[in-house]
Amino acid sequence: MSRMGSLVVVSLLVLGGCSVPSLEDLEAERGVRITVDYSPSFKTGCIVMRTQDEANPANFTEQTVEGSALSRQTPPLELRAFRRGDWSKKVRVTLTAHEQTCAGKAVDRVELVGEAGRSLAAVLATPDADGDGYVAILGSNRGGTDCDDTDVMNSPGQPEICDDKDNNCSGAADETLTRVAMFRDRDNDGVGSESTIHCVPAAGVTGYVSVGGDCKDDDATIAPGKTDVCDDKDNNCDGATDEGSDKNWYQDGDQDGSLSAATGKVQCGQPDASYRQRFQSEAFDCNDHDGNNTPGRVESCDNADNNCDGSADEAFPTKGTSCNLPSVSCAGTWVCTGNQLAVECNARAPRLFYPDRDGDGDGDQNATVDEVCANETPQVGHVENVHGDCDDVDPAARSGLTEVCDAIDNNCNAGVSDEPLSCGGTLKDVVSYHLSSGSQDWRTVAVGQGGYPVWVAGRGGKLAVRKAAHQKFESYSYGDTPNPSPPDGSPPLNTNNCGDHNWTVSWVDSQGRVFLGGEGGWLAIHGGTSAACGPGTLPTTQNLTGMVGFESGGVTTIYLSDTDGRLYRWAVGASGNPFTELNDNNNNHYGLHALREDFMLAVGGSTGPDRQRFVSYAVTTGTTPAGTPTGHTSTPSNVNGKATAVWMGDADKACAVGDGGAAWRWDGATTWDKTDAPSTFDFTSVVMRYDAQSPQNPLNEQCYMVDKRTGGFGGKLHRLTPYGWAKGPDLTGSLANVPLNDIAITAAGDLWIVGEDGRVFHYPEP
Repeated sequence: MSRMGSLVVVSLLVLGGCSVPSLEDLEAERGVRITVDYSPSFKTGCIVMRTQDEANPANFTEQTVEGSALSRQTPPLELRAFRRGDWSKKVRVTLTAHEQTCAGKAVDRVELVGEAGRSLAAVLATPDADGDGYVAILGSNRGGTDCDDTDVMNSPGQPEICDDKDNNCSGAADETLTRVAMFRDRDNDGVGSESTIHCVPAAGVTGYVSVGGDCKDDDATIAPGKTDVCDDKDNNCDGATDEGSDKNWYQDGDQDGSLSAATGKVQCGQPDASYRQRFQSEAFDCNDHDGNNTPGRVESCDNADNNCDGSADEAFPTKGTSCNLPSVSCAGTWVCTGNQLAVECNARAPRLFYPDRDGDGDGDQNATVDEVCANETPQVGHVENVHGDCDDVDPAARSGLTEVCDAIDNNCNAGVSDEPLSCGGTLKDVVSYHLSSGSQDWRTVAVGQGGYPVWVAGRGGKLAVRKAAHQKFESYSYGDTPNPSPPDGSPPLNTNNCGDHNWTVSWVDSQGRVFLGGEGGWLAIHGGTSAACGPGTLPTTQNLTGMVGFESGGVTTIYLSDTDGRLYRWAVGASGNPFTELNDNNNNHYGLHALREDFMLAVGGSTGPDRQRFVSYAVTTGTTPAGTPTGHTSTPSNVNGKATAVWMGDADKACAVGDGGAAWRWDGATTWDKTDAPSTFDFTSVVMRYDAQSPQNPLNEQCYMVDKRTGGFGGKLHRLTPYGWAKGPDLTGSLANVPLNDIAITAAGDLWIVGEDGRVFHYPEP
């Protein structure tokens, strides 16, 4: 059973007749309230609401909102869907929006299911932005038939006019109009340039004309027949610019009445008030920067051509010849006197210059002075008189500097004892129960991103950590003798060690966990807690020599190198085999470093006679990760011994070290330049200090390295600046007498150094 009618957009029921309805009839006729939101611009169209008995589809009603009823409305509509007494309680309501009329194209439809007495809501997409009565095409057979809902001139049924638009939404523009020969007029000056076939434009439509010949159709001031004016343009299209106009202007800079030819400008208008045009036959000024030089002046002794005759100081013939004065080692020259009326000998005592190799403005305090006479040029890289620099290859040290926290004598005051108390300590050995055993040969040190924790590891499974500043080291070493009460207050030995392995490389993640690599390809992870050490799968039986890690999106990735020239990727915590061999080459890798995951530097040596080798890797990730190597060269090409360590300070800055005191700087491409070291001891580790947030930091690009010299002297800490080998920081004390194996640096410049016989050094250490 069905019934049709117009929707009444009200919220009150109008009851007719005088009989009192039964409770059953009231329940049956109780409607469903529906809130319908739609595009406010939808004023010409129709909204149809079909209400259907959910239990019997043959029972339905249809109601509409259209015409003036719709045009007067603003969304949302508040509607009520009525049900008959013989219907079930649940009804299905279908709301359909039609374009133009109720018989027009359905532009959107929403179906709702509800029960009597409940409220429903629906949204219909009916955009008519230009208000032409046609709804925009929305795609997927939704929306109306308006092909351009931003232009009221474009919609189905519009007559086609000549305006380069699809007025009637047929899919073509101007398709029914007659086309004739015309010209494209892009600057709308009434004269076109490019010939074309086009319909005659409708009134108000520009861009096409019947007259051609415009030589510059993007400038309305240029067209045949225009009057040529002085504006640097060919206004009349005759091939000439500003014909007949005087465009030459000159300055009288010294205000002596004569113009300078060198200041000439060619333009239409006066450049500014200091310019004027030249009179006929007017002579130019020979020096427009000096009012004493102009045609007709009397010549003075002032090194100038006062009268503009082409000669200077011609009235003083001895001027410029050599002369000497008693007790003055430098010869002089006869020069003009101060009153410019005579000449005098200008011999003067020499100027004193000192080498300034680091360019900090302070000369080397120990260098020989270079005497420079007035007619001589000082040597490049020298400064005058100032020579208080105690380390002339270090821009962080010179006389007058403020002492800062870097273990360097910044102010050249004979040491670092005057460093601020806020530094918190000096460079010295760390005294801690779990570090100092002679059986503890520390081979690697790694620090957390904020400076702590600090992990040290070495041969025989030795492992210890300082978790925060001023704390004692905790031990997780294999084989150490337990002591429940260490005498210095250190925590007792932890039993959860990582086994009897010789650890050689390490890295600390943001959680403070240390990742260890060692001889025989052994790997381990320790969190510094009571949890057991988690050894990793062995990717190789070769010794691991390089380790660098990255964290992104909660995923930790470690890259490893070994003595067989392999590069591995370790996806920590990945299912299955977490290791991927990215590359294998003929080099023996002994060092690896990177600042980002897609580019790495590795150093090492060749099989057979030791020769250093350098290589960069372009690393790709994804389902098939790989490392593509690029071989680098060194200058000189080879020295005896292998490269043992590398460190990147920035994307194009790195240092490497090796056997025999070899040290190299990377040029940021594929070349490594060797710097001669002051000794031939074998370097073991290197770091570079670089503060990307402070490019002017004098410590930037400085490389710190340690060596493994023996014979009772012990390894030393060395510092290579871009200018040479600098002084300090120095390891002092009786414990600085063993080979050193590794060095680490924090972003703030804190240093950690480890070596044989339990030696650990730190700056700043209280």
